Amino acid sequence: MNRYPRYALLALFLVTTIVYAQEAPAPPTDVNPPVLRVNGDTIYAVEVSMVMANIAGQLNAQGREAPDQQQLVQMATQRVVEQKLLAQEARRQGYKVNDLRVAEMAKEIEEQTGGREKLDQSLATKGSSYDKLLITIKEMDLVRTLIEKQVTPTITVSDEEIAAFYAENQALFTTPAEVHARHIIFAAGENADADTIINSRTEADEARARALAGEDFAELARELSQGPSAPEGGDLGFFTYQQMVPPFAEAAFSLDEGEISDVVRTSFGFHVITVEEKKPEATLTLEESSDRVRQLLTQQQIGTQVKEIIKTLGEQAEIEPLIAAEAPAPAAQPTNE
Repeated sequence: MNRYPRYALLALFLVTTIVYAQEAPAPPTDVNPPVLRVNGDTIYAVEVSMVMANIAGQLNAQGREAPDQQQLVQMATQRVVEQKLLAQEARRQGYKVNDLRVAEMAKEIEEQTGGREKLDQSLATKGSSYDKLLITIKEMDLVRTLIEKQVTPTITVSDEEIAAFYAENQALFTTPAEVHARHIIFAAGENADADTIINSRTEADEARARALAGEDFAELARELSQGPSAPEGGDLGFFTYQQMVPPFAEAAFSLDEGEISDVVRTSFGFHVITVEEKKPEATLTLEESSDRVRQLLTQQQIGTQVKEIIKTLGEQAEIEPLIAAEAPAPAAQPTNE
């Protein structure tokens, strides 16, 4: 028996099941094998693989690179084991599942998957089922209830803590300058030939001349622009300097409201730009930020307390690997001999 939280060892067991199974598909009966038992409750491979996908998606949304496969398995294993421990504790304390919340979460998952039929098919290919999914959702709800009942009421965040955090993290409360602009673009990419470059530049000069003569810029964009914003009159909405390629950003941020730029060359082509509105850099006041800071500090304190609960539960937990620890030997590599 292995005691929590020896995740490095557990990850080796799971890598054997998940990674190598992807390289050499197992028979249908082995698609979703049991991989761990936590205090008598079984964890299946699909639970870990689904959390792996969730972690990878979260990191991707944040623009961060996902870790290698073994690290990802280890992170997912830790989350699954921790949720199992917390759900077990919630049951021990007599907390009940909120059926309405469970139904709402299940419905949301169905909609994201494309309906119940597609969800059932997806789960079946992973060796799982809708009933097993409901068990996971119910455990998530029990964990939520445990935190709401046992942890959240103990949290206090003082005005002094809020003020200190605000003073030490000014960058979090500063919004960069923004510009609301429209443009007319004539395509001429980096690999465009000489004729395309000459023609696009000529068309851009003509469009600029018409705009300076008083023609409506949005209508010109709808008529002439070769970019995806043409149907919206070249409207790019608000953007920061860093969101645009440097030549475009430099031109847009140097214009006054209503002013029309010279023809600007970027790697996409030739642009004529006009600015409709400018927003200077702004910093929210302490009063404007206090609710946001209070919520952030509350979540931090909840996280700290939950970790302590998990640590205590983990010290008493029995975790039993249910699959062979030895991974298949790697294929022999050709040599130069």
